[in-house]
Parts: sequence; structure tokens; C-alpha cells
Amino acid sequence: MKKLSLTIVAIVCISFVACKKDRVCTCTESGISDKTTLIKVTKRQANANCVSTSYDNGNGTISKNDCVLSK
Repeated sequence: MKKLSLTIVAIVCISFVACKKDRVCTCTESGISDKTTLIKVTKRQANANCVSTSYDNGNGTISKNDCVLSK
């Protein structure tokens, strides 16, 4: 019984450990792609840092920067 309890606790602990690895964020603006490598981050951290944006250029046009996290 004690062995089973320890095994279950070990499995639960391992499931909460985040897998950190290098991830690539590709952003495209006006047909030009730019890749950024995020070093040793979790998927949650990578999603938080790979963000699409849009902004007004000041001359009435809006620029979009579409970013996608590579799988």
C-alpha cells in the first residue's frame, strides 16, 4: 500500500513539471517573416511572448504583425 501511494504521488509530481525547451516564434509583417528563438521556455511562457500586434502608422494605415508559435 505504501509503495502504491508513493508511486501515485510521484506520477502527480511529474505531471506538474513543465517541459522547458527552445521554441520558435515566427512573425510576419507586410510579407516579411522574422523568426525569434525563445531559449528554454515552457509552452505557456512562449505563448505569452509570441504575440500578434497591430498599430497605427500615423498616416491612416494600420500595420499588422501576425505571430505564430512553431510546433
